[in-house]
Amino acid sequence: MQFKEKETFEKIIKNGKYLFVYPILSVFLSKEKNFLQNSTVNLVGTLVKKKF
Repeated sequence: MQFKEKETFEKIIKNGKYLFVYPILSVFLSKEKNFLQNSTVNLVGTLVKKKF
């Protein structure tokens, strides 16, 4: 399960939109999950410096 989570996080970092408010960097990604139900999945990644 951890490998899939790491892969998903890497996709968020690579394809997402960034919002930076010191010291937090947030990355957002929306993608279609099911075309028949017209539902979307929103993914969020948060990065913080190690000192905090």
